[in-house]
This record gives sequence, structure tokens and C-alpha cells, in this order.
Amino acid sequence: MAIEKSNFDSISEQDLQELVIAQVPEGFRLDYKLNAYGRSDPDKRELAKDVSAFANSHGGHLIIGVEETGGVATNIVGIDGIDVDAEILRMEQIIRSAIEPRITGIRIRAVSLASGRKALIVRVPTSWNPPHRVTSQGSNRFYVRNSAGVHEPGVEELRVMFNQTASALEQARKFRDERIQVVKKGLGERPLDKNGRLLLHIIPVAAFSGMVQLDMEKVLSKTHSFSTLGKTGYTNRFNYYGFINYMGGEENLGYTQIFRNGILEATFAGFVRELDKGRLTISGSSLEIYIFNRLSQYIYGLRDIDVPPPLIIMFSFEGVKGALYAVESSYSSYNYLLPEDIITLPECILEDYGAEIDHHRSVRPAFDALWNAVGYSRSQYFNDDGLWVGDRKQRTRR
Repeated sequence: MAIEKSNFDSISEQDLQELVIAQVPEGFRLDYKLNAYGRSDPDKRELAKDVSAFANSHGGHLIIGVEETGGVATNIVGIDGIDVDAEILRMEQIIRSAIEPRITGIRIRAVSLASGRKALIVRVPTSWNPPHRVTSQGSNRFYVRNSAGVHEPGVEELRVMFNQTASALEQARKFRDERIQVVKKGLGERPLDKNGRLLLHIIPVAAFSGMVQLDMEKVLSKTHSFSTLGKTGYTNRFNYYGFINYMGGEENLGYTQIFRNGILEATFAGFVRELDKGRLTISGSSLEIYIFNRLSQYIYGLRDIDVPPPLIIMFSFEGVKGALYAVESSYSSYNYLLPEDIITLPECILEDYGAEIDHHRSVRPAFDALWNAVGYSRSQYFNDDGLWVGDRKQRTRR
């Protein structure tokens, strides 16, 4: 759907009209309202209910000013007779005050229509900290959303939500650790060659729910979004796990695997180099260029094949013990070497697809930890806004 595009501020009337033309129905991630929410207490609770249900489920969009029949959009009529800016402010205040714990990342904007009216769009991310409850006017209720609409969850659904954060991280770590061992032992259909292996995992929280099963034909149509790290040339095919792009040639130096449940695994090998006297080094600047040239491309590729956020992003290194992660222009300092054969960096959470700078900000803690390992207080390759700029940035002292 066009409204799922990353740039929320660019959604237009044409994008909304596409919902009518395509006869897109309400569902897990979409809800239509004809009129703005009223000012009575029940109306305020209704807004809180609709928003919290999205956050407790898979996120989505609430569109106000849409006529529908049987849940299918039939006309974009917009709303009239109210101060739209004041209405957005009022909705934001209701959402902040009527839902606990607070939901982060919600965005609301008006879309101008040719008729002179405006439609309102509320984008709600999937929460990383569910469940959220409606507390307005003495209410104390939880809500979730499915294809039939909003309902109150049963005890088992609540238990799943309360355990969701810990469970998703635990399962993601287990998956990552298993895949590291596959690479380390040279197993799998594309064993990696040479010393030093990077594994980048982008894992949707929903991957472990059983609710994500990718359309492999759609993945094939977006294959350019999943090109390999380091090189532009690659071969692709369907495989047992889903779909793979891999570097050609006699040696396998990397692949990008898309699993059927929406997990992406990108690998790159051969970046540990042996200098004189057996000293090992990794060109940190070159390796991070490869990573950040692909990171947003991968994230948007997952969006385009209908993988729902939030995403857990994980970086791991294998076969790197004793290597210098060189980030200066010369290799003159060898005091701080990577201490372990397997390095797993802190997990990072991307709550919504957002813009490229959001992706960079989300993974910065991982690279700060990597630079800690070689004697720096933090990564020097990010600017003050959190954008990765590489060695173009004037670096500070350790």
C-alpha cells in the first residue's frame, strides 16, 4: 500500500485514492473513520482504544475522512468545519494521557484534498513494550486488533503480549547464535571462505509469531534490494530457507538470505588481513562503508515485501580474535585487539521503517560498543545528528 511508504510526510490524496481504486479493506494494519472523534469521554476512549489496539498488534494506519462499505474504502471525503491543527494537537493529548504505558513513535498529519477538505492519518508503530491499556475516565482495558477489528484479548493473549519483548529478544539471540555456529563450522549450502566473517541479521519481532509467511515471487521481484555486502555482482535463486543472493566466483565471500518468516541474514567474509609479522587487521572504515551502503536498502526491501516492524538489528563477527579494528588512516597502533573469536554487538531496535537517519541512529549503540573494544569512548564515524558519515568526519581524541 502506498500509505506504508517510509516518508510519512509525503503521503498525498493520490495515495489515499489508491485505497479506493484498489478496494483495499480494513484489516490488521488499516482502519477507516468517516468523522473526527468527538469530545465526549466515550469518544476519547474510542480513540485511545483504536490506537492502543494497533500498538498492541502489528501497528498500522487510522485514516479519518473515508467513506466505506463493508469495511472497503469507497470515497475519500475528508473532514470539514474544524481547525485541523488544533484537532491534531487534541488527539495527541488524548493519546498521551489516556494510554499506559506511553506509546512512542505515533505520528499524525493532515492531507489536503482537492475539495478543500482534509483527511487525517494516524500512523501507529507496533509497540516494543506491550501491552498498552486504556486508562481514560477510570477505564482499565486492553485491546488488540485482528482482521475483523478491535477486541479485548483473553488471558492467553495478554500473557503472550507481556512476554513479547523478552521472548522476541531471546528467540532472536538464539537464532543468531545458531547461525553463527553454522558459519563457523562451514555448514549450510553456501559455506563462507577466508578469515573474518560478518553476519548482519534483521529480524522482525513478528517472525516468531507464525504470522509472517513471505510471498517468494514478491521477494524475487525485489531482489535488487537484497544485493550482497561488498560487491554488486551476485547470483540468486530460491532455496530451502526462502531466497538467496550470493557472490559468484570460486570463493564464497558472502550472501544475503531471506527466510520465509521475514528474517534477513547478510554475510561478508575475508575482511581480516594479515600484515607483516603475522599481525591481523580489519579496515573498519571499509567494512562500515559496506554495511551502511546496504543497511537502509535492506530495511526498505523488507518493507516492500510486507515484513512488519519493529525490527531487531544484530551485528556479529566470527574469526576475528587478535585482529585490530583499524579506524585511523594508518595502522600504527596495535594496542587494542579484538579479544574474542566471536563478537556479538548489542541488539538494536527499529520501531518503524522511518528514514535513513532513523536507521543510523538505531544501530549507533552497536558501533559505539565495537569502538569501545578498540579503545574509543564511542564511534567517531557518526555526526552530531546520528548520521553515519564514515572517515569524512573530523575525529576526536580517544
